[in-house]
Amino acid sequence: MNIQQMRYVIAIANNGSFREAAKKLYISQPSLSHAIKELENEIGLSLFERTNHGAKLTADGKDFLQYSQQVLAQVSLLENRFLSKEQREHHFSIASQHYDFVAEVMSRLIKEFPEYTNFRIFENTTMNVIKDVENFRSEIGVMYFNNRNRRGLLRLLEGGDLTYQVMGEFQTHIFLSETHPLSKKRTLKVQDLEPYPQVRFTQEDNHYTFFSEDILGFFDAEQVIHTTDRATLVGILHETDAYGSGSGLVKNPERQGIKLIPLENEENNQLVLIYKNQANFSVLGKKFITYMEEYLDSMKK
Repeated sequence: MNIQQMRYVIAIANNGSFREAAKKLYISQPSLSHAIKELENEIGLSLFERTNHGAKLTADGKDFLQYSQQVLAQVSLLENRFLSKEQREHHFSIASQHYDFVAEVMSRLIKEFPEYTNFRIFENTTMNVIKDVENFRSEIGVMYFNNRNRRGLLRLLEGGDLTYQVMGEFQTHIFLSETHPLSKKRTLKVQDLEPYPQVRFTQEDNHYTFFSEDILGFFDAEQVIHTTDRATLVGILHETDAYGSGSGLVKNPERQGIKLIPLENEENNQLVLIYKNQANFSVLGKKFITYMEEYLDSMKK
């Protein structure tokens, strides 16, 4: 039994057939079938039920799949932690909550370092951002703290051997379309928002408010639209009277057809970078931090 055979089993289970799995794996179907047959003979179990419609996991196959996924998750951690020097020199990844400015900062790096063959921007939920950095997939994570979420998030960082650096502060802003009934106001109050739907980014567990990217505290809108994607959020704002909330650290929001209006009587939030304790930043990691500082300075002007 080997790691490659486990990957084969997962590929067949995900694709529903040996033929489709072979295409995704870039190997021939007979080679894939032979590898699975050898595995089944070795462990004395039948993992797949072959039919005219594809391949279906047996009960033993489901058990094998579950254990294989756990093993491969650990293998992935090892690979991410102990990449060869050559691989590290040509790979850079950051994880982030949903912020427009991350793309601008990363674009500067991409232009400046054309010799790098692999850039990755993992824009995801709060928990997944933390886990991505904790598991060495990303060198740096981007998120925010305030008095409502700091204690819970710091516990998670400590558990993952992570620390943080405060990059700056920002006032909560409301995002809405240029045609929204509130778009002419210079500032907004929470009470102004009550008649309108709210768009929020989906998180893993709504029971823990410190995961939320919505920075309106515990305000409950009558209608809530959940999404995982910034483009979808902007699209909904364009077509409805819904609103979202965020950092306001967006250059030229009018290009997206939206307005950013400060929210009154809300505490300031801290934009932070998270990373491994005693991290030795790569050249690109140091550049990313520098370019982040320059971006935030530009937003003050």
